[in-house]
Amino acid sequence: MKKSNSIAWKITGKLCLWMLIIVIGVSVFFFNFTLKTMSALYAENFHNKMLITYEYTRRVLSDVYVSVTNNIFYIENSLDKPDGHIDVMERIVRHGTRVHSCGINFIADYYPQKGHKYCPFAWRNPANREEIKKEEKGDADFDYLESDWFRTVIDGDTAKWSDPFYDGYDNKTALAAYMVPIHDTNGKAIAVLGADISLDWLTEKLAETDSAYNATGMIASDVLGLKSQSFINNRDGRFMTHPVGSHVMKGVFYNYIKPVGDFDIEVLAEKLSTGTVSEKESEMKYLFEDQECYLFFTPLKYTDWMMVSVVPCQSIDMLGITYGLEIIGVLLLAILTFILLNFYFVRRGTRNL
Repeated sequence: MKKSNSIAWKITGKLCLWMLIIVIGVSVFFFNFTLKTMSALYAENFHNKMLITYEYTRRVLSDVYVSVTNNIFYIENSLDKPDGHIDVMERIVRHGTRVHSCGINFIADYYPQKGHKYCPFAWRNPANREEIKKEEKGDADFDYLESDWFRTVIDGDTAKWSDPFYDGYDNKTALAAYMVPIHDTNGKAIAVLGADISLDWLTEKLAETDSAYNATGMIASDVLGLKSQSFINNRDGRFMTHPVGSHVMKGVFYNYIKPVGDFDIEVLAEKLSTGTVSEKESEMKYLFEDQECYLFFTPLKYTDWMMVSVVPCQSIDMLGITYGLEIIGVLLLAILTFILLNFYFVRRGTRNL
């Protein structure tokens, strides 16, 4: 029996040695030749997640667009009833759950009885979102007639999303407005109808989406503290959303990144300013707040804004390594099973020797 076990162990030992050599060779081959491919595949996965976040954000902006455009026909056909405009503003805010405030700014002296400037306006009470406040703003409130946003819509007779600005009531809530021209019976643009969305609220929604995606990469997010972040920027790189409120409208995205290797920040800025969709993300690394990251970006439809997702390189690398280790683990388990079965059958076959 001892001799049988000795023969079995010798054969098994040689098999273990050869299997170990094979496992090491396969592992080196796998990491050297397939890890880059796996990183590219996982980078594409993060790109798709960014597009999902983009679709959600686009729907939010589309809801504001619909809230405004659904009321254009009614307003243009009731211009002879100026006292009713403020009720329309209240209705837009009440039914547009994403709308923070809404107003219609008329050209000078369109309603002489209302003053030189006239703007019916409605907004949600920050302390109670169910309460809608309204006010007829006039000459004493603010001078919008020569503002760039007003002149652009009136003179260009075009709809557009505004640059970010601060709420005129608390001077701290960052807003962006969807603006459309209102026409009289002759087709002349005589007012700008605008609905505002809170950039703070949009920042929170992006943070919620990022949190959900980060939760799927537990090793990267919990153990290593690596977390992806999504931002919406102007084409000039200025933050429209940022977890740190003081960065909104003041911080510039390009000031927070540095190139890794030969990649030029000016080339990146050109892509973002022209609304280019990112590609080959895993081949380009940048330092974002001194951490190596990949950048994923896409323009937001019907706006001059860009969505940018910043993903730490190690988050993607860890996913590739984890996948590789899982494959190697399965291989080792299969080899161990084979060795044990080999030992069992060799020992049985050598009992009579």
